[in-house]
Amino acid sequence: MERKITKLENCRVQVDVTVDEATWKAAQEKAFKKVAAGVTVDGFRKGKAPEALVRKHVDQMKVIDEAVNGLLPDLYREILDQDKIEPFAQPKVDVTKISDTDLEVKFVIVTAPEVKLGQFKGLEIGKKEVKVSAKEVNEAIDDLRKQNASLILKEGASELGDTVVLDFAGSIDGVPFEGGSAQNYELELGSHSFIPGFEEQLVGLKAGEHKDVNVTFPEQYAENLAGKPAVFACDIHEVKTKKLPELNDEFVKDLGIKDVETLDALKENKKNELKTKKEREAKTEYLTSLYSTIAKNSEIAIPEEMIEEQAASMRKDMENRMSQSGFTLEQYLQILGQKEEDFMAKLKEDAKRDITNYFILEEVGKVEKMQLTDADVEFEMAKLAEQYNMKLEDVKKALSTQMNDFRHNLEMTRIEEFLLENNK
Repeated sequence: MERKITKLENCRVQVDVTVDEATWKAAQEKAFKKVAAGVTVDGFRKGKAPEALVRKHVDQMKVIDEAVNGLLPDLYREILDQDKIEPFAQPKVDVTKISDTDLEVKFVIVTAPEVKLGQFKGLEIGKKEVKVSAKEVNEAIDDLRKQNASLILKEGASELGDTVVLDFAGSIDGVPFEGGSAQNYELELGSHSFIPGFEEQLVGLKAGEHKDVNVTFPEQYAENLAGKPAVFACDIHEVKTKKLPELNDEFVKDLGIKDVETLDALKENKKNELKTKKEREAKTEYLTSLYSTIAKNSEIAIPEEMIEEQAASMRKDMENRMSQSGFTLEQYLQILGQKEEDFMAKLKEDAKRDITNYFILEEVGKVEKMQLTDADVEFEMAKLAEQYNMKLEDVKKALSTQMNDFRHNLEMTRIEEFLLENNK
């Protein structure tokens, strides 16, 4: 088997493979047996007819196709193993010559982008100083009180923030539509969980009152309802208002937060939570700017195939998340009022950014010689064992099938921390 490797532009390698006659003949014979197994010859049981007779009934083109398809995975695997080529997208494959005795195949393989790093240390990006105000802490505690509020019956008219228990039945041009009605439904007024304008029209109503609510469905809605005017006949059964718990040590204890049993401790706990969240957000924002600056200083050509594959993977993830929520991606885009082409354009933009950032990290790691040793990996696993109160051997066993990913993620984290430490 002969291979000729030619380096192409845009991170591509062409590998021309000439398959030796013996290997090609063996592949055809194997393919013939597979195709022939499904052939029936009159007068013979399946698989019992003489080979010469079977060959007259076998489509030779099917045999050739089967032989080529059977060989391709082995040819590709041999290229990757022996020529040490690391692919980053599915290869393009063409059969350039074929006969009973000859087979030549061309593989065009997308490889890692060539990265010419510009300045990546000593950059003045501007790190934000994170502060948490007393007002923010108090607001967080108020939110806790609201989350733990109880609903009590209210005699008077409903207000925004109250919850009404109602029956409603929707119709368009006097005709009820699917999913437009419910009984004893609890709706918090001002929660924006219903069509715009719906909840506001229920403000001021008391238990036992009726109202026809007139709304128009948004243009970005399910196709059969989008933009259509509708009437919802609403009957209010109850009006409930929130009763906030008293802000004292007893309330704090009832929250069940570990090591937090007093109001002062709760304030400190919320302050630390808010600070951690702000620090995480500031770090993400800083890294986004840092990567963007390094990319502008560098030369990184990302093959289109790589972007396409990453965008397709991101789309698949989105479809799975939507499916778990009971939506299709198409319905989600309708609600957002977003076109398919605009959605994919944004995915490709995000994919290109993510790929660029990945290869920046990879190249910084190479330049700074930051590859992990086995001892480094062992140390990190020991930390995990201590954190989760496990035996080191059990951690190793749990990670055995994903050790390469574990090691790679550790390296990426170490390189990212290096960039944070060496830029302002």
